[in-house]
Formats: sequence, C-alpha cells, structure tokens
Amino acid sequence: MKITDFIPKSSIIKKLNGTDKKAVIIELVETLKTTYKSEKIKVDEVVDMLMKREKIGSTGIGNSIAVPHAKIEGIKSVMGAFGRSPEGIDFNAIDGGLVHLVFLILAPVDDPESNLQALKRIARATQQQNFCNFLKEAKDSSEIFSLFREFDEVLN
Repeated sequence: MKITDFIPKSSIIKKLNGTDKKAVIIELVETLKTTYKSEKIKVDEVVDMLMKREKIGSTGIGNSIAVPHAKIEGIKSVMGAFGRSPEGIDFNAIDGGLVHLVFLILAPVDDPESNLQALKRIARATQQQNFCNFLKEAKDSSEIFSLFREFDEVLN
C-alpha cells in the first residue's frame, strides 16, 4: 500500500488552522468528508472516536509526528489526510515535543489489515528524517503530494 493510495492531494492541508489536538482532528476529518463525498462520514462521531483513542494513548509518536487513527463502521477503504502545523501542536507526544506533521487514517472495521498496512507505510516514511524535513519545508500541497509519490516510488 502506497501513501498516495490513501492520502490524495485533495486531503492535504499545507497549514492547519487548528491550535490544539481536537481542532486539528476536526479540520482533518472535515477535509476527508469533503474529499470522500461518497462515504458517509459523520464528522462528530469520527472525531469522538479519534479523541477516545487519544485518551487511551497519544498518537503523537515523537519526532514532531502524530498519526491519529480509527476503524470506522461503514467506510469501504482506508482514507487519510495530512496536515502541517508550522507552529506545532501539543499532542501529548511520547517525546514531549510539539507535533508539526499530522497523518490521519480512517480504516474500515472489517479490514484490519488495510489499517495496519497504512500505519506501517506512515511509520516507514516518517523514520526517514530527510522525508520529514522536506515535508516541513514544502511550499504547498502539490509539493507535499509529490514528496509522498516520490517516497512511494523509491521505497516500493
């Protein structure tokens, strides 16, 4: 599974407006709702599920990255959004740092393997420090999407 398989250019936010974890999650879920019009995404329900997941343990994985994720009833395939916060957001990350790069993943309840594949792909990408640095410096969503595509091609 490639990053570009589940994060289309239309669900990339080059500068998040939200200044806290919940606001950012709402912003990303609303972007998914707009991008995936055919899916019946109920923003409030999805945000509640993601926030409950955050209470179990932060998805701020360190190195300025967060990967909020949830399995959602009724969606057909994995869908994702990406947002960037130049100022940083307190995500209660495991390293105590602020989060600048947020990858949000929603997966179908009845396909746990696709959820794992998406999470593995994000983990593999974000372990590359240059990749993260380039994401932070990208000028716009087209450049961010190009970085995703380049990563997908190089590390297939």
